[in-house]
Order: sequence, then structure tokens, then C-alpha cells
Amino acid sequence: MTLLSSFSLQAQILNYEVGADSVRNTIVPVISYGSDKGLIGGIIYDRTNYKGDTEPYRNRLKGKVMGSTLGFVEVEATYEQPRTWNSPVRSVVDLHFHRYKADNYFGIGNNTPFKKKRYEKGFYDYKSVGWELSIDGYYPVYKGKNNRQLDLQFGVGMEYENPVARGDSTSFALYPPKGNKGGWSNYISAGLIFENRDRTYDPRHGNLTSIRLSYSPGFVGNFSLISTHGQFRQYFQPFSFLTIANMLNLRYVGGDIPFWKMSTLGDDNTLRGYPLNRFQGNASVAYSLELRSWLLKFPQFYKLRIGGHLFTDIGRVFTRDDEFKDTFRAYHQTFGIGGTLSILESDFILRGELGFSEDTTRIYIGLGYLF
Repeated sequence: MTLLSSFSLQAQILNYEVGADSVRNTIVPVISYGSDKGLIGGIIYDRTNYKGDTEPYRNRLKGKVMGSTLGFVEVEATYEQPRTWNSPVRSVVDLHFHRYKADNYFGIGNNTPFKKKRYEKGFYDYKSVGWELSIDGYYPVYKGKNNRQLDLQFGVGMEYENPVARGDSTSFALYPPKGNKGGWSNYISAGLIFENRDRTYDPRHGNLTSIRLSYSPGFVGNFSLISTHGQFRQYFQPFSFLTIANMLNLRYVGGDIPFWKMSTLGDDNTLRGYPLNRFQGNASVAYSLELRSWLLKFPQFYKLRIGGHLFTDIGRVFTRDDEFKDTFRAYHQTFGIGGTLSILESDFILRGELGFSEDTTRIYIGLGYLF
């Protein structure tokens, strides 16, 4: 098997007390490495405005700029207001730009071929450049005891993608998918989010459910499509030292679909261990199960905690050629082990994972649990 490493280590902004009517500015350096991106450097900027009596803050601006030795570039800015125009609506504006010099295209379907030598020589690589602007609002429909909350989500967005083949003999050039010339996809969205988790960063009990519907009309873009996405999370502890975390993702896309808007599996969120963007189709089912435990605790030594977890990911994609009987067969499965480290603050969790698939073995290192 081929061993592909993706290393990322960045300082996380830790919460601390600040005075009323103050503004906190933080700049954090970032250093990371990925086998397909090279050595990455950049900065993260965070500006939190505590002026006024709005809880938890009046507004917040977050941004990051990263670049690598292999031409990877990512720029993102997010502006959030917990109360927009003195209303209970929380608004989030996000602008994101990316350039990936080694994105992967394996074809459309659940059984696309994988050749190790071709993969190592870049046969499946293509270059993707794009940006997206989204504006979302969240209206609290219900708030109850035990952290119960139901939010109504609504938003608009515009997205532009420009994929480029990395040679005439690559998979992308020989078998060009729909949308290979790029284009615009502008959309409106609406959804519901319910949760009652006991905590955000390291939940032990509770649930989170989100359902979102998006529509991209053809007269305001190059593609007319509709997509639905449902995510269902559950956490519980059969024993005080063990947390069982489950996550199910269901997604469907219909209409005039460019390949970069299809349901895709194979990254650090789904089917961990497979190459990036390994499977693409109209619909996808992805399930993740994790057994988590904090094994060692040193409260007197900077509140140090060391943990471990086992995980498995299961999923597949569907195309219009699939039949109903395919619903319950031909699922791909990966397995893996991971470790966690927490220091100073319970919200700071450094996570490392090793995922195994039939194609490759991959390493993931990042901040926080996957879900």
C-alpha cells in the first residue's frame, strides 16, 4: 500500500476573559505539510468585538491566508454577528478562495478503477481554482432545557470553479466530466438545525441533526440543480470512560450537475484512508463510528490529557445507472486508530489519525474531533 501523509499543526485561539467594551485582536502563525501540497505557511487572524451588551460578543471577524511550495493557496474570511440589526438572527458571511494543484478525479461512480502506479505518477490529478461567497442566517425557533435548540437556516451564495487538466494524458483530459470547463453555480438554501449536545468540542451525550435544501436556478448561473443534505450525530457513554460517537451523512444532487458539485466521498471527513475525492455520484451515504476515551490525565501539569480512539467509516455513492437493489450492497469501509492530546483548555484538542483502505493508507493530523 502507498503511505500518504498529511500533516497540519496550527495554534488555536484559546478563550480567555476580556473586559467589557473591548476588542480582541489575535494573529496566529500556521505551519503545515501535505504530500500533495508541500510545505504550507500562513496566518490566522481573529478580531472579536465585545462592545455593547450583546452575548457572547457583538461581532467577530476571522480570516486565514495560506500558501505552499507546490502552489496550494487558500484564503478565507468569515464575519459573524450573533444579533443582526438588533434581531435574534445570527448572520454569517463567508468568502473563500482556493487553488489546489493536485486535486483528484477518478471518474463518476461507486466502482471507478484505481491503479497504484498511475496514482503515484499523477494520472488522476487536475488543478482546481475557485471561490465562493455565502451569506447565511440562523433564527432560533426554540430554546429549551438541557441545551435543546432548534434553528431555522436560510441563505444565498455564489460559487465559481475553474478546473484545469494537468496534461493531455491525465484522467481529467482523457475522460472529461460535465463541468470540466468550469462555470458559475449560484444558489439559495434553507434548513433546520436541532441539537442538545452537552458540549460543543468534546460532546459526551446528546444529538445534532441538520437538514439543508439548496437550489441553483439556471438563469443566474451555468447549471440548474437541487441538492439536499442531512447530517445526524449521536453521542452517548455506556461507561464513564468511553464515548461512542456516530455520524450519518445523506446527500442527493439532481439536475444539470457539474462534477465538482456531485456527492463526493474520500477525504479527512468521509472514508478516511481513501485518496482525495475517490468516489463521486448523484447521491451518497456515509457513516462514521468512533470509540473515544481519555486514557491519561495530569490535571496538575497544564491540565494535560492523552486519549485514543478507534474508528470505522462506511459509505458509497449512487448514480442514475444504479438500481434499487444496489441500496444495500457494494459499500466501501475503512478502519483506523487515532490519538488525542489536550492541554491548558478543554476546547484545545490535537488529533492524529491513521486510516486504512483497500487503495492507500493515510495520516491525518488536525485540531478537534472530526465531529
